[in-house]
Amino acid sequence: MAISEAQAPSLSAVMFGVRLPDINGYTVADLHALPDDGRRWELIDGSLTVSPSATMDHNTIARWIAQILEDSCPDDLSVGTDQSVTIDDHNEPRPDVIIAPADFLQQTPFPVQRTRLVVEVVSPTSALRDTEIKRALYARAGVPAYWIVVPDLTKPTISLAELVLDEAAGHYRYATHYTTDVFETQAPWPIRVDLPALSAKRGRRMGQA
Repeated sequence: MAISEAQAPSLSAVMFGVRLPDINGYTVADLHALPDDGRRWELIDGSLTVSPSATMDHNTIARWIAQILEDSCPDDLSVGTDQSVTIDDHNEPRPDVIIAPADFLQQTPFPVQRTRLVVEVVSPTSALRDTEIKRALYARAGVPAYWIVVPDLTKPTISLAELVLDEAAGHYRYATHYTTDVFETQAPWPIRVDLPALSAKRGRRMGQA
C-alpha cells in the first residue's frame, strides 16, 4: 500500500497524525514519526509504503539466504534481516537481507554508505517494487551488488539474479540472470548458494518432494 497524493490528506493527518507532504513527498522524519503499530513501513521516493505481513515461506527463504551469507561473512561485516537503511531524506527502504559494516551492529536505521549487498525476496505484492523501483533506488544509492530472489508460486523452484553496479552508467547490469542452478560469486566475497538444494528443501515442506 502506497499513500498517494489523493489519499495523503485523510490517511496521513487523520489515521497516522503526520504532516501533509510537500511537493517532494514525505521525509525520513515523517516516517520516524509514525506510531510503532507493527506495520512494515518503508519510504520510497517520498511515498510511505506499508507491506502485508510476509508469509512463512518468504521469511524462511530470506533466513536461508541470510544464514548462507552469515556462514562465510568476514568479521568486519554483518548480515542484517528486515533492516531499515537510510539513503536520503526521502528514501528509507527495509531490505529483506543486507550486508553492511559491523560498525552499524547496534544502529537502526543506518546510512546506506558502505553497504556491500542488498537482497530482496520477491513476494506477490512486491514484484514490481523489487525488480524495478528498488533496483533503480539501490543503484542510485551506490550499493555495489543487488540480489533478487524469486520463489515460484506453484513449484518449489527458487531462482536468483545477481546484479552488479555499473558505476559509470549509474545502473545495474546482470552478472547472473535468474538462475536455478548452483550460484557462485566473488562479490562481496566468495559465496556459493546451492539453489537446487534449497528448492528441494522447500519442495519437501510444500509436499512436492
